[in-house]
Parts: sequence; C-alpha cells; structure tokens
Amino acid sequence: MDKISPSAVTGDENRAGLFFGLTAFGIWALFPLYWERLDHVDAVEILAHRALWTAPICALVLAYNRELREAFKVFRQPRTLALLALSMAMISFNWGVYIWSVTHGEVLQASMGYFLNPLVNVLAGLTLFREKLRLGQWFAVGLAATGVVYAGFAFDTFPWIGVSLAVTFGAYGALRKMVTVSAVPGLFVETLLILPFALGYMLWLYQTGTGQFLVGDLSTDLLLLGAGIMTAVPLLCYVAAARRLPISTVGMLFYITPSGLFILATTLYGETVTVSDMITFGFIWAGLILFTFERQRHARRLRETAV
Repeated sequence: MDKISPSAVTGDENRAGLFFGLTAFGIWALFPLYWERLDHVDAVEILAHRALWTAPICALVLAYNRELREAFKVFRQPRTLALLALSMAMISFNWGVYIWSVTHGEVLQASMGYFLNPLVNVLAGLTLFREKLRLGQWFAVGLAATGVVYAGFAFDTFPWIGVSLAVTFGAYGALRKMVTVSAVPGLFVETLLILPFALGYMLWLYQTGTGQFLVGDLSTDLLLLGAGIMTAVPLLCYVAAARRLPISTVGMLFYITPSGLFILATTLYGETVTVSDMITFGFIWAGLILFTFERQRHARRLRETAV
C-alpha cells in the first residue's frame, strides 16, 4: 500500500479546516435569517430556549468523544467554575442583545459590534494579560475608537448595541482563555450553570400564559427547539477549524460574519446607511485594515528573524 505523504495530510487538514471555518462563520453571518422568524417571541425567552436545548447537544457530543466525565470534573474546581459562570453571563448578555438587535431591525449595529471585536480583543490582551501593544496596534484601536465616539455625537446617542456586542464577546473570549477547559466541555458546563434560570423562566412563562412555546404554533416550536442546534453546530465547526488552521487564517475568516451581517442589513432588511454610518464604519474598517496589515508584517518579521 502506498504511503500518504505528510504534505498530503497537511493539505487535507487545511482543506477540512477551511470547510469548517467557512461553515461556522457563514452560519453566524446568516443568523438573522433564522432569528427574524422569531421576532414575535421575546428575546429572553429565545435565550432561555437557546441555553436549554444546547445542553443536551453538547452532552451527546461529549458522550460520543468520551469526555462527559471530564466535563463534570469542572464542578470540583471552584476557580474554573467561577470563571465559566462569568463567561456564561457575558455570552448570555451577548446572545440576548444580538437576538434583540435582529428582531428590532438593528442588524447594522450588530455588524458594527463584530467588526469591532478583534480590536476589543487587543485591548483585552493589554488590560487582562499585560500584553504590550505595538505602535500600529495603538493606531488601529484609536481609529476604531474615533469611529465609535463620532457615532455617539452624530446620532446623538451612544451605539450601545455594537459596543456591548463587541465588549461582551471580547470579555467572553478573555474569560475562556483563563481556563484550561476546551470549547465543548466549557459550553456544556456554561449551559448547565444557566439551565436552572432558563427552566425557571420558562416555567414562569407557562404559568402566566405569556410564553410562545407549545401554544399551538408548530413553526415557532420547531424554531425554538432548533435554537440549540443553531448554537452548537457553528461552535463545533469553529473548534474544528481552529484545530486545523493557523490562527491568522481563522482571524481573517472571522470577518465573514460581520461582512455578511452588513450585507443583509443593507440589502435584504433595507436598513438605511447614512453618511454618518459610513464615516463610523470607515474609521472602524480603517482600523481593521491597519491592524491586519501590521499583524501580517510583524509575523513576517518574526519568520525572517527565525530563519
């Protein structure tokens, strides 16, 4: 039997990683098409279902990978458990704001939030992990911050949706970086932590007759049940991509999501892009271009030095 060369294996892994990455970020980019069909359901109820149905999916994946016992060991690690509780609070707020923005016609601001996210990660590295910023990174962050400040003055209101999405998602990533638990076991523990609140809220909705689940609308029931799949599948694909691709490639693929949101907002949903919007996004995009260019140049210098 012919032996498979290492380069062929690497090529297969890269192709698989690219497929998983495109799938993950593509699904996240198209999320509004799913959540808008639940615009008649309160965002908190959707969030409760998202947590409720994600837990069993993660449990099945962990059981298949024989990692379920390892996940439950986290409950004997107080510090890790506390960090995961905080990360769950961050991602829950992020999910809630995102769903609210979609169901209230604010997809453009959601797009702004995820364009800002890579630069928020840079600030998180500076403040939480004592990472030093290079001059180009400072300029990139400054450009994005200028865009946010301009938006606050131009619209006479702070762009709270975009900023809160960027900050909470950045905080979530930073908190998860502090723990050694991998993605799926971590998500499983997080959903278990919020599960009592989700179940309690859904029970309250049932008792007061204000919930939208199991009230005769089969389409709504199926969409709420599918919230777990819509949460778990792109995350699992993202983990698979991150394991196979360089972090720089994953970082570039990330922009598929906010770009897709921007396109949906301005075409399908007909959100008006004003001159002030373009100035705001212009500053943010300029910051991202500078940030990407600076990162690639720094990586090239490190490779040349290593040689």
